[in-house]
Amino acid sequence: MPWTDFECPDGVKIPIETCMEKGGCRMTERCVSRPTCILFSRGRRTWKGKISTTQALNGTRLEFLKITTPFSEKPCDRAFALLGTFHHLKHQKLDLPDALMEEGLEDPDSTGIFDFYEEEDGVHEMLDYKTAGGYKIVRLQGKYKYDVPTGEFYKSGEKKGQEKTRKEWGLKEPDDFDLRMQCSRYAWMMRDNGFQVDRYKTQFTVRDYTKQTARQYGLDRQIYMFPVALFDRDTVVKFYQEKNKALVEAVEKNELPPICSARERWTNEATPPVDVRCLGYCPVWFACPHGKQVRAEPLPPSTEEL
Repeated sequence: MPWTDFECPDGVKIPIETCMEKGGCRMTERCVSRPTCILFSRGRRTWKGKISTTQALNGTRLEFLKITTPFSEKPCDRAFALLGTFHHLKHQKLDLPDALMEEGLEDPDSTGIFDFYEEEDGVHEMLDYKTAGGYKIVRLQGKYKYDVPTGEFYKSGEKKGQEKTRKEWGLKEPDDFDLRMQCSRYAWMMRDNGFQVDRYKTQFTVRDYTKQTARQYGLDRQIYMFPVALFDRDTVVKFYQEKNKALVEAVEKNELPPICSARERWTNEATPPVDVRCLGYCPVWFACPHGKQVRAEPLPPSTEEL
């Protein structure tokens, strides 16, 4: 069980089991409540020899290191994960006997748990609940900002003589591979178990919605419902078979897998490109040669520039 410790605000590590106990906190007062620590601890996964649906969306190297390398996380860094947990817990409390909720799925290549399935007016629909920042919603929509010349020029300062520009919204290919692959996996596992699935939707709650972020990202509401275009069965099965095989072999041989792909590293379009996940969101970067190299470089001005 590699995620072994919480990291306290002063940088000292404490075993998760100790932190969860009454009187177990080593600080003057807790940085988060004991119930919150307990909720966080339930996010730990014990490797059972088969990849999960969401594990497969990450790099094989990342998941290998999380399985084999003891690491710690700061409780406060898991704030967004807590929002997602509460979001799901609220829905789980609903009593809907004519629907399936939070059901486990498994086949030879992976495991998974879908959020919701029901038939309404003859349509069999699956639904996934998620929370996300406005930036994520923009990427799912395929929206981006680009510079448009205004015909005016700077008359002084460092940009003297350069043409002024303004930001406008454009469209490109949506960044929705992970969403489509996860939902496609659940849909085909359900179909293989004899259930009809006519459509799949995801409901996103925008966790950072304010008037300012609405203007910044061009948002017009706090909850978005996205229809999901499912991949064909062969594409999904091949993806999960390959990801499961790679992770299982890496763990069995105890060999560090190849570097995660650009998509898995959340490489952005800055100049030069920045591996956003390696830089600030990978809990096992210290055990990865590439992660250590990225962390040794200066922090760029922004990793979420549209």
